[in-house]
Amino acid sequence: MLYRTTLTPAVFLRREKRYSVLCRLLSGEEVWAHCANPGRLLSCLTEPGTPVYLLFHEPDGKKERKTSWSLEQSEPIPGVRVGLMPIRGNALFEEALGMGFFPGFSNYPELRREVPYGEGSRVDFVLSGPEGQIFVEVKSVTYRDGDAALFPDAVSQRASRHALELSRVRREGIRSAMVFVVMRSDCRYVMPASGIDPSYARVFASVCKEGVEAYSFSVTATESGLFPGRSMPVFPEGIPAETERSQ
Repeated sequence: MLYRTTLTPAVFLRREKRYSVLCRLLSGEEVWAHCANPGRLLSCLTEPGTPVYLLFHEPDGKKERKTSWSLEQSEPIPGVRVGLMPIRGNALFEEALGMGFFPGFSNYPELRREVPYGEGSRVDFVLSGPEGQIFVEVKSVTYRDGDAALFPDAVSQRASRHALELSRVRREGIRSAMVFVVMRSDCRYVMPASGIDPSYARVFASVCKEGVEAYSFSVTATESGLFPGRSMPVFPEGIPAETERSQ
């Protein structure tokens, strides 16, 4: 996924009310940027002075914006950029799907986006084909602890509700799947963040036992765009002992 224009480097100063971040451009000018990620951004945007990368929006007369800047990436570790825009995960899933990241989805060539289902919800994608349908919910992941990418990074009743609705779809005989798009390249596997949202961790482990599928892949973030990296395992109940011993 390529950006429509070059990102502008800056330095993170502080965050206010979740959706606004104050940054200093290399010129010394301080600007406010919109932060579309409502999470806590643990391990990727907590320290003042963290390098960040902003996208500038030219006025087009169609949409009034409070700021001309949006926050796209941070670089919490030298050489490791993190994509911070959650909606990018959906485009990256489509790109990874076309690249063959999900062999089990190959017989479902038709794709619909934002399909109503459940109790007033919309599922990100419904894939259809001769074998039926797959309901797919995409989650962007930014939080890292050691080798693990953890989701969510804040308590999320919405995430629990989505998991339960996918489970209900599965009980109706329809395939359903969670796809975790890890918006960084320095993790080896995905787990629920049980220390942050134990309720979600229990729900996620339960629905996986009921047949909801779980997939994940990493993302390489560069100055020109975000690109699917490699598939990674998902451990719904925590890291298995054999994986831990191999580290």
